Amino acid sequence: MIIIPGPASTELGKKIALELCLEPEPVSHRLFPDGESYIKLNSSVAGETVVLVQTTAPNPDTRLMQLLVMARTARDFGARHIMACVPYLAYMRQDKRFLDGEALSFDIVLGLLEDSGVDDLLVVDLHSEESLRKLQPNHRVKVHTLSAIPVIAKYLKENGFDGAYSLSPDEGRRDIVSAASEVMGGGFAFFEKNRDLRTGETTMFVKDVEVMGRKAVVFDDVISSGGTMAKAVKALKVQGAVKVAAACTHALFMGGAEEKIRDAGADLIVASDSVETPFSKVSVAGVVAELLRSL
Repeated sequence: MIIIPGPASTELGKKIALELCLEPEPVSHRLFPDGESYIKLNSSVAGETVVLVQTTAPNPDTRLMQLLVMARTARDFGARHIMACVPYLAYMRQDKRFLDGEALSFDIVLGLLEDSGVDDLLVVDLHSEESLRKLQPNHRVKVHTLSAIPVIAKYLKENGFDGAYSLSPDEGRRDIVSAASEVMGGGFAFFEKNRDLRTGETTMFVKDVEVMGRKAVVFDDVISSGGTMAKAVKALKVQGAVKVAAACTHALFMGGAEEKIRDAGADLIVASDSVETPFSKVSVAGVVAELLRSL
C-alpha cells in the first residue's frame, strides 16, 4: 500500500501513513499563473494499492480537480487499486433536487471520481447517508463512510465538557449527537431549522431543553458561514447554559464564521483536521487508518 498525500492534505496524509507504519509519498505540485494545477507522482505505483489523501476545502473546485488528476495519473501508471481518502468531500451537500433544473452535484462528483479510476472512496461524516444509499447503486465506486464525532467528543470530555448536553442544529443530525452523548454522557436533543429553498436562509426554532446551569455542546457535520451554529450557541446561553462549545467535523469557516460563533457566546470551538484550521484539535488519521487496515 502506498499513501500519497495530495496538496490539500499533506499533514493528514503523513499522519495516516505514520498510523500504518508507512512512509508517505507526497506529490509534487504547483499552480500555473492562470490557476491550473501541475501534479507529478514521485513513486512507482505499478501493481500497487494506492491511497490518495486529498480533502476538498478550501477552494473546492481546485482541490477536486487535483484529486481527479492524481487518480487518473495513478491509473495511467498502472496502479492495481485506487482508494481516495477525501475527508471533506465538496458538493456532498448538493445531494437532492429541490427545484426543477438543479444539478445533482454529489452524483456528478461520484461519477467523475469513478471515471478517473477511483475504486474506493473514504469520506468522513458524509452529509446524508440516505442520499448516498439512493445514489450508490448508480456507481461502481464503493463509498465508505467514517465519523470523527466520537473522537471529537472524547477530546471535549477530556477538556472540561464531561457530562455535557449534546445538541444538533436539526433533527437530521440526531445520529451525531447520539454518538457524542455515548462518549460524554449528559443526554442529547436537537433544534428545529427551516430553510428557504430559494434564498438558502435558515430560521431556527429552539426547542426547550434542560440546560440551566449545565454545560452543552452543539455538534454539526459542517460549519460554513457559522450563522446556524451561532444561533444555537446563543439560544443555549439565553437558556442558562454555563458553558457552551461549538463542535464540527468540517470547519470551512467562511465569511467571519469564527466571529459570529464567539460573539454568540461560545467558550470553545473544536473541529477535526478533515480541513486544516486553527480549530483542528483532533485528527481523523486514526479512524482512516483503521478502515484502511480492514480493507
